[in-house]
Amino acid sequence: MNQESNQPIVVTGANGFIGSHVVRRLAESGRAVRAMVRRPSEYRAPQGVEVVQGDVTSPQTLGAALGGAGEMVHAAAITANTKEPYKGAYRQINEVGTANLVAAAVEAGIRRVVMVSGLGTVPAPEGSYMATRWGMEEAVRKSGIPYVIVQPSVLFGDGAEFVAALARIASISPVVPAMTGGHTRFQPIWIEDVVSVIEKALGDDQLLGREVAIGGSEYATFRQIVETILEVSGKKRLVVPLPVGVAKVQAALLSFLPKPPLTPATLELFSFDNTTDLDAVEKNFGFRPRGFTEYLRAEGLRN
Repeated sequence: MNQESNQPIVVTGANGFIGSHVVRRLAESGRAVRAMVRRPSEYRAPQGVEVVQGDVTSPQTLGAALGGAGEMVHAAAITANTKEPYKGAYRQINEVGTANLVAAAVEAGIRRVVMVSGLGTVPAPEGSYMATRWGMEEAVRKSGIPYVIVQPSVLFGDGAEFVAALARIASISPVVPAMTGGHTRFQPIWIEDVVSVIEKALGDDQLLGREVAIGGSEYATFRQIVETILEVSGKKRLVVPLPVGVAKVQAALLSFLPKPPLTPATLELFSFDNTTDLDAVEKNFGFRPRGFTEYLRAEGLRN
C-alpha cells in the first residue's frame, strides 16, 4: 500500500447533516477519515475516525487539522435555513471561511477537494446569501487544487431539515403555507445518494474541474411536496399559497426567534426552480437516485 492510500480524507463540518453522513460512509468503507469539527469534546465520531479541532474562521487552527491528509470533503457552511447568528456571519463563515480553508489546504498539499454547494448557485448581489455561496465556489475554483463542486437540490431522508420543518408545521397547524405561492419546483435528493455522489467524486478524475448539479428522480412543486408529506402523515390540512411579499414580512417578524421556521436566506433559494436534468446523477455518477415520493411512502417521516 503506497503512502497516498494511507493518507486520511479530511471532512469539514463533520458534525453537520451532510458531513456526518459522509464520515460514516467513508469509515464504513474502510477509508482513513479525519473529522474536522470546532468542538471535538461535543462530537461523537464513528469508531476508527480521527477527530481534529478546526474552525474555518480561525486560520491558525487549520494547518494542523489538514497536515498529512490527502483529500478533503468540504461540507462546513452555515445553511440558509439557519438564522444568521451575527451580521455578516454568512459571508464570514461561508465565503471567507472557505478561502481560509483552501489556503491552508494548498500549504498542506491537499490533492483534491470535493465541496458541497447548492443547486442554482450563481453570482449575486453583495450582502445576499447566494453571494456567500458563490464566494465559496469561487474560493475553491481559484485555489489551484483539483476540485469537484457538488450542487444538490433540497435533501430528504434521515431527518433532513427541509422535510422535517414542513412535517413539524403540519403536525401543529391546521394550515400549511406553500411558499412563493407553491409553484416553485424542486428536485429532492436522498441524503444517501448525495453521499454516494461525493464518494464517487473522490475517485473519478473525469469529474475534476467541474460543478455538477444533482437532483433526485422526480420534479415536485412546493405544494406537491407538502401534499406528499400530508398524505404520508395521514393529516388533513389546508394548504394555502404564501406569496413572496407576505413570506418576507413573516421572515422578518420571526427573526427574533433563536430558530425561526423561515429565514430571508431561505426565501432567496425558494425564488427560482431548484432543478436540473432528471438524469443528472445517472449520467455523471452511474446510478439512479431514489425518488422522493417513493421514499416517503415506503419509509414514512420517521427517517
